[in-house]
Amino acid sequence: MHRLLRLTQLFTGSLALGLGLGVFQALPMLGSSPQLYGVDSLDELVALREQLIQELETPAEASSERSFFSSFFSQNQSVVVDEDLLAKLKDIDIQITVEQRANDNWQQALNLATEATQKASQPQKTIEEHQQTKALWQRAINNLSEISTDSFLAPEASKKIQEYQLSLESATQALMIAKASILDQIRQESGLSSTAMISICSLQRNCLNLHGDKPPASAASLIKVPVAVALLHKTTQEKIGLNQEVYVDSGNFTEDASEIYARQSYPLERLMGEMIDHSSNIATNQLIDYLGQSYINDVLQEEGYQVTRVRFKLMGNQIMPKKPGSGRNSLTSNELTDMMVKTYNHEVPEAEALIEALSRQYDQEMGYAALEELGETVEWLGEKTGQNSRVVGTTLAAKIDGEKYVITVIDNNTAHIPEIRKSIKKIAENIVTNGHF
Repeated sequence: MHRLLRLTQLFTGSLALGLGLGVFQALPMLGSSPQLYGVDSLDELVALREQLIQELETPAEASSERSFFSSFFSQNQSVVVDEDLLAKLKDIDIQITVEQRANDNWQQALNLATEATQKASQPQKTIEEHQQTKALWQRAINNLSEISTDSFLAPEASKKIQEYQLSLESATQALMIAKASILDQIRQESGLSSTAMISICSLQRNCLNLHGDKPPASAASLIKVPVAVALLHKTTQEKIGLNQEVYVDSGNFTEDASEIYARQSYPLERLMGEMIDHSSNIATNQLIDYLGQSYINDVLQEEGYQVTRVRFKLMGNQIMPKKPGSGRNSLTSNELTDMMVKTYNHEVPEAEALIEALSRQYDQEMGYAALEELGETVEWLGEKTGQNSRVVGTTLAAKIDGEKYVITVIDNNTAHIPEIRKSIKKIAENIVTNGHF
């Protein structure tokens, strides 16, 4: 290397003499050297560099056509230097550095992949071991991604990334299944039915679920959260104040425990609040008329919700509202949980109004009751419950061990309120004991 350094010093030193040689032209871009110089491996590059050094160290015959650089070096350094060869040498040296770094990243990626494969083959892995396997595949991909596109290894690295990406997806799926097995264990220990749906997400969207993509037998009053989301979308988009009053039509009357009455006007915020915190069916029905079912469902579609739809008004034990709609309301615990995450992340327009309504939840025998026994490490933030003759469930926000979560539990057994309460408590205890998901 001292010979190469000496030659480079001679070459660059001559440029500082200011002898009217004009602007020095840039070297070829990385990646051009291998193609121009007819090599395709690091070993060949090293051999070519050695050959060039030997050529540069061999004195050239005197010639009247010798370049200025050659004349200068022969007169002052007793060496004839071909400036084109020296530029080529510098280009080759840069490419060698690129290839050496690429080889290092390539080898590290292979080592990480080997370790990941070995961990994946172990039987009865813990959640932590699943997480380690996933992390190893991700690190291997990161190493391959650092390989320059100018490297000989770039095509192979690109293929390897695709291969490792499949392994990463498999490891991610295995991790989710392992986590879901914990939820199934909680389901069984809590006494929930085999079809119970559980979804959990942190506000950073670290999520897991059990049957979270399966619609329950009924959406019950949980469908009121999507109605509130659609309402806030409309008021924001159309610049409508939440203090705007809306008349409650008598046709929207049904049995109700709230303080909303037909043939009276109420601000939109009051209607939404009563719909959420006191589960007012009358307020819900009027808001469905105010928004229109098509509008509500268009908003849900735009937000990416494929299952959640509002097709039917809410009714009490006996009284059916007028023009109730057709079909059944539908949702999943995953989609409902995502709406709650967006709300508490303030991704829903005017989210604070909905958050305040959730924090005033009148029905506190599910999520609220489950968490109040767990002490200062767990704080209930807000909730929406739902129950009818076919289903019971709740979606709630809580701060657990310093991090905010949304937990949704729904069961197709209307008598399972104690079981839902027990499952929520177990979920929170598991997070406190074993760390965040």
